Amino acid sequence: MYGSNSHFTVVRAEGPRKGRSMNESVLIVEADEMPTDSSEIFNRLVTMLESTGRVIDAERAVSDIKARDWASDLRMYDRLLLHHSKTDGVSDFCAAVIIFPGNVVHGIFAWPENSDDNLQRIAAVTERIQKIRLNCTCVKAA
Repeated sequence: MYGSNSHFTVVRAEGPRKGRSMNESVLIVEADEMPTDSSEIFNRLVTMLESTGRVIDAERAVSDIKARDWASDLRMYDRLLLHHSKTDGVSDFCAAVIIFPGNVVHGIFAWPENSDDNLQRIAAVTERIQKIRLNCTCVKAA
């Protein structure tokens, strides 16, 4: 589905609220296995982000996201790694998230330079991710 030879299950695909277009702006998927190569994970996330239809310049978006990662010394925290950046490479807020076995989460968030309410959108997606992670933990414990 997203990336070659990958095994993904779509968990959530949501459009924005409040009268905006219903293109899928946030994709959250579960993966059956986690690649060992971090660049493969990043490339899968970029492919997913492009599938939202909101990426207008993929090279610019990727460049801005990587520059932000480098500037902020991005690291994994509590099995959660979320790349994020303002960029003119997207037309509107969009996100791609993969939940791997062991509740390890990788994601990309991107939004245009001149947009508002992005922190609220990131918080809402992060809250959704945590609920999915909790649900996965509860199901495995049952």
